[in-house]
Amino acid sequence: MGFVPTDEHLRPPVSYTRQQDESPLEAAKGAMSIADAWHRLGLQGEPSKSCRSPFREDRSPSFSVYEDGTKWKDHSTAEGGDVADFVQLALNCSAGEAARWIMEQAGTVSKAPARARVKPKPREPIKLPTLEQGTPEELAALARSRGLPNTRGLEALQGKRLLHFATMPDGGDKVRAWLLTDQSRRNAQARRLDGKHWQALDAKPKAKTLKGAEAAWPIGAASIGAAKTVCLVEGMPDALAAATLGAGKPDAWAVVSMIGAALDVHPDALEIFKGKSVYIFVHADEAGEKAARKWAKQLAAAGAKVSGLISDHEGRDLNDALTAGEITKLEI
Repeated sequence: MGFVPTDEHLRPPVSYTRQQDESPLEAAKGAMSIADAWHRLGLQGEPSKSCRSPFREDRSPSFSVYEDGTKWKDHSTAEGGDVADFVQLALNCSAGEAARWIMEQAGTVSKAPARARVKPKPREPIKLPTLEQGTPEELAALARSRGLPNTRGLEALQGKRLLHFATMPDGGDKVRAWLLTDQSRRNAQARRLDGKHWQALDAKPKAKTLKGAEAAWPIGAASIGAAKTVCLVEGMPDALAAATLGAGKPDAWAVVSMIGAALDVHPDALEIFKGKSVYIFVHADEAGEKAARKWAKQLAAAGAKVSGLISDHEGRDLNDALTAGEITKLEI
């Protein structure tokens, strides 16, 4: 989100045949498939009839590109449309700016000078539910559902205003949910407290990224402050596990969560990690290792000292490792 393509991300202009009386925009849309735009924008993954969303965490493919690459739909968020809608969402820009970008890339208008290149407009704030403190009973229920030994880490996250609870709609029901978001309010994700999938979303995911969120923003980055050590994880459950590991030293230990392995760390957040010791807890699978190498490269370039930890057991994440007793202590 908010990504402005540079020359290294672009393929050669797509050739096209302009139909009589066809507008420049329609000609450009006819020349550029969603797959073309996807690759020119440098988005992760590969578009297909069943693929992972390039805009959010998507463990099970719930994104579709269809009708010969002219239409797309995110079955979890119900968003969709044509290539212009895709570019508008990817660049977080106006419809006019997205149209201009498509026409420039397809060669139907002259490229604007570099200083006039499309830039993302400021985002509207995420529409959050009313955020609440969890009751002792809710914290205990959440700890039990994740197999955590106690609620100390959850209490620390709540004290740092990263962990919240709310009553949220799910279809015709009202359910209690737990959310992760930091003071920047640039990203937010929610899960049902009862552990069930979100029934109102087509793909029935367990984690729901709130509308308007910047998926690449690492949740917790705005709360690092003076902490010298940062635990960077993927996903909400691992954030709870990381907080549990560092519960004894909450002021020295900051927890940050990326909500999808396919995402890069948002460039606005990189400066925050400068001079920090960052532990990346890797999911023990191919996607997790690839993501960790990518994040480590970004953070090291930003001036962080980066280390990685991974389970010896295939498929385990930090939450799995902690509940299995594999990781019991980390020196801070």
